[in-house]
Order: sequence, then structure tokens, then C-alpha cells
Amino acid sequence: MEYLTVSETAAELQLSVPTVKRYIYEGKLESSKLPGGQHRIARSEVDRLLAPGDETQHGADEGAQTDEERLSLLERWVSELQDEMERMAAALEVMSRFCAHMSEYVPPAPEETEQHQVLILGPGCRRCNALRDLTQRVLTNMGCADQPVVHVRDLDDIAAYGPIVTPALVVDNQVLTSGRLPTQTALRDILQRHLD
Repeated sequence: MEYLTVSETAAELQLSVPTVKRYIYEGKLESSKLPGGQHRIARSEVDRLLAPGDETQHGADEGAQTDEERLSLLERWVSELQDEMERMAAALEVMSRFCAHMSEYVPPAPEETEQHQVLILGPGCRRCNALRDLTQRVLTNMGCADQPVVHVRDLDDIAAYGPIVTPALVVDNQVLTSGRLPTQTALRDILQRHLD
């Protein structure tokens, strides 16, 4: 059986990608979900919608969206794309600096103290700041409110930890998370394992 991506389905039905996704979530269009979260739609489902007399044919429901709803959707897409571009630009900059300084830069050794060294690596984007705030909140809830969390923004210092994707959490020079914002529960589990 042939399966189509959401984009291919949208092209076949002459609908927008958001409309096809809405059809999936509303149950008007059956799909299979891959482990990565992508939807695949069987060719038979597309043929069913294209059958004569189907009320969803060729975007009949597309006009049901108001201009305000379309504008809101577009603004959300732009915001998400800007966040992703910011994250990718920071990751590319870190990787380029890592490659340039791979043989000459050595990360600073943690100071000899009783406390652990907890670092947030990131140039200061929204996700980096969110990871820093979440880490401080989790440490406070764990009874470690006096544990300092240092936000490393210098790209040379970040690159010293390797070609990582920011934001990243480093405890005692070991990268524990990279490129994602873990849930509060997952972050607490990670910190408990490495701070005990």
C-alpha cells in the first residue's frame, strides 16, 4: 500500500498542510504515526476524500477559517520558525568554533570545591534561559538552593565541550543534555543521578 506525507497529501487534495493536519486531528482523515511523530496517509484515504460528492473535496472547509484565524496561525508559525532558526544559528556557530579551536582550546578544569560545577551552555536564546531557570528551580526543589548554576554564553567556551547543540546542561565537565529542554521530572532525575 502506498503512503503519502502530509505535504504530498496536501498537494493531492489541493489543501494547505495545516488543513490536512486539522483533518487528521478531527478524524476526517486517517493516518499512521511514525516513531518520530510524522504522519503518513494511505493513498486509499486520499482517494476517499477525492471521491465525487465528498464535502471535503478540494478545500471546501478551507474557507471556514476566518482571516483572524489564518493570521494567528501564520504568526505562530513565524514565531516557531524564528526560534528554530535562532537555535540552529547558535548550533552552527558553536560547531564552527569547535572545529577552529579543536586542537588549541582546553576547557577550564572545575574548581576544587565541595560543590558541583553546573553549567548551562547557550548564547542566551529563549530556550537557553528556560533551561537555566528550570535547572535552578529543580535544584531548589531538591534542597540544593545554594548550588550555583553558571550560564556560559561565550561561544569559544561552549565549543570547548564539542560540537553540541545548545542549550546544553553540563555537570562537572560532563554534557548531560544537549539540544533540548527536558521536562522538570526528567531534569530532576538527571541531576539526582549526577549530584549524589
